[in-house]
Amino acid sequence: MSKNRDVILQQHDGAVCWISLNRPERLNTVTPELYEALYEKVAAAANDPDVRCVVLTGTGKAFCAGRDLKQPPMPAAGSSGAWLEQRQDYLRRHVRIAHALHEMPKPTIAMINGACAGAGLSFAGACDLRIASTDALMTSAFIKAGLSGDMGGTWFWTRILGAGKARRLYLLSERFNAQEAEAFGLVDKVIPAEQLRAKVAEIANDLVAASPQTLRYAKAALNAAEDGHLEAILEFEAMAMAFSGIDAAARAGEISQGYDPAD
Repeated sequence: MSKNRDVILQQHDGAVCWISLNRPERLNTVTPELYEALYEKVAAAANDPDVRCVVLTGTGKAFCAGRDLKQPPMPAAGSSGAWLEQRQDYLRRHVRIAHALHEMPKPTIAMINGACAGAGLSFAGACDLRIASTDALMTSAFIKAGLSGDMGGTWFWTRILGAGKARRLYLLSERFNAQEAEAFGLVDKVIPAEQLRAKVAEIANDLVAASPQTLRYAKAALNAAEDGHLEAILEFEAMAMAFSGIDAAARAGEISQGYDPAD
């Protein structure tokens, strides 16, 4: 278990939790052990009331370059049928990471400090914001590796980019430098490498300065809008606006300071 913890580093800076993939000699490529450790850290941050923003990044010169193709993802099975069963179970288990990043009731930021491919691209898509270094290089890479894509990437990127661009991203496996990635819509901002961490820390601290209740309802509404019908989203927004505005209403004297949310 100590080995698992070593491949993921975690640091708390106030209410910001920094989670770093830590296999810099392998460009932070993922292994079964890294997946297990990463899920533990992401799930713990999601459930920690003292954490109000999560930043995901990598140590060294990469964010995450996808799967470590030099390591088998799981032990060999005795038959093709058994292998397929084990492979699907493996993928279902580890997709929890992307699901937790997307669904946790607090903002998540992908700090893309270098190579970002395969599962790394999916993790970036699962986050709410993507801030890249000028050293960033992004690609899906799945098709070139003989794979179709996992970790929810096709779902995230279709919604972020639109169907046409998502198909180009996956089917062509083009490589995007930082400026190209920003123009294509893969990242929200590009920051000089030497300023990246400071700028991401500034953005994260701006987020934690907001009401956690407001951020929770805003993210819930945005997530619901990805698949919901207009009527349902309008109703959800009305509920979210009312609940998220309780603190502001109390400060404005519209309701008593000693309100009970159950009233």
